[in-house]
Amino acid sequence: MKIAMFSINPIFPKMVTGGASKHLFHIARHLGSQGHEVKIFSARSGKNQAPFPWADHVLVEPVLPFNLPFPQPYAISGGDLALIVERMSAALQDADRFYMHDGEFLLPDVYENIPTTISFRDNTYPESVLGSFIGKFDRAISVSPYSAEVIKASVGRFYPELSGRLHQVNNGIDLAMYKPVTTGDFVSRLGVDKDRDFIILHPHRPEPGKGLPETIQVAHRLVHHHKMANLKVLVPEWIGSMVSQGESHFYDEMMHLMRDLGVKDNFIFIPWLSQEQMPALYSLGDVTLCLGNFVEAFGNVAYESQACGTPSVVARVGVHRTLLPDEMIAKVDPGDIHAAVDVVLQVASGGWAVRGELREYFEAHFNYQQQVQTYAELITTCEKQKPMTFTPPVQNPDQAFQLAPWCYFAGERIYHDFRQQFEDGGGVVEHLRKDPMITQKKALAAGVSAEAWHDWLERTYLVPLLKKEGKSHV
Repeated sequence: MKIAMFSINPIFPKMVTGGASKHLFHIARHLGSQGHEVKIFSARSGKNQAPFPWADHVLVEPVLPFNLPFPQPYAISGGDLALIVERMSAALQDADRFYMHDGEFLLPDVYENIPTTISFRDNTYPESVLGSFIGKFDRAISVSPYSAEVIKASVGRFYPELSGRLHQVNNGIDLAMYKPVTTGDFVSRLGVDKDRDFIILHPHRPEPGKGLPETIQVAHRLVHHHKMANLKVLVPEWIGSMVSQGESHFYDEMMHLMRDLGVKDNFIFIPWLSQEQMPALYSLGDVTLCLGNFVEAFGNVAYESQACGTPSVVARVGVHRTLLPDEMIAKVDPGDIHAAVDVVLQVASGGWAVRGELREYFEAHFNYQQQVQTYAELITTCEKQKPMTFTPPVQNPDQAFQLAPWCYFAGERIYHDFRQQFEDGGGVVEHLRKDPMITQKKALAAGVSAEAWHDWLERTYLVPLLKKEGKSHV
């Protein structure tokens, strides 16, 4: 079978730029090992980037002139967009199946005649959000329960057929790779001493939302309030061609913050590492911090680190609230630097460690082989269907609502993932704690004003309660 794939992210022969490209590689390689001919059409990172083999029977064609680096990949001319349409259209004429790695190909007429599977790997970037509302895909895959709930609570209210097309397939963690390993000369090349230093890992892209300001503030408190002079924080440098102007400004701001807080000498910027080197980095660290407010659909770093025996501290944002039970990973409220410092101090004193049964939990819930096999089955058996029918919402005072999956209660406040802040619940907390389902009629009868009800909906605290359908392959 000939399978065409799309990636709006550039792909490099020997470099994985994040979780999305890593999983694309695993999926494509597995399909190639089954004998399928896979061609991946990706954003072009440079005029002279030539096609290259990525695995057996897998060829990357970096020929799409999207605007790089992010954001705004579609900030291109009509001529460049026409080139993208022309090249994708030609590719699909010769393919049996189309797989879109994230919902960011926003031109559905191009793939209307080929069975199309989309994997929604993000609930934040504009192209991904908009792509989820284009109802012409035949199958869709979410990468976590949280991501599935976000899609159903937003897209699903207008497309009832979505529940029959959406499949939840958790990202897999390759436990054969991600395990505690000896670090060897890897340590000396990074300029740290594992026996002398307490090592914090911040293995994220250096961009806003990924938690670097919070990591800097944690380091400040550890060094200057808890006298942890031997603290070292490892932060990767981003790939030059992938750095946007906004990220450059952010980088400069972070360097100023390190200097202002007196921790610049505690930070070591290391080269962007290959996936094969990541287990050694995770094994080197004492703790991994994932304290950003970026709404991850999965968040690979936190869980890969734990698989390598290094505990992670995550902010209760997006998927991190629910992906692991509370006893298996340390969770703190967004922005709570004191709580994060307390966990790090527990790790340093031996009071917090990765639980022994974690790898068994990963094997059961985030099985790598099951992930790639399920993707292969969903892609190759996909059949063409009619576009989903848009259903306008009907105002009904008896419509049941519930707390949106992108919100959670923290005391009397509500944290909203996409507003990235805590807000006064204005009574919604009190009512939803009594009954997780609420209607306008019940709210008004309980003394909620019409203005307050409208405000709850306007701030997207509430979403309509829909039928719990969809298919899970966990």
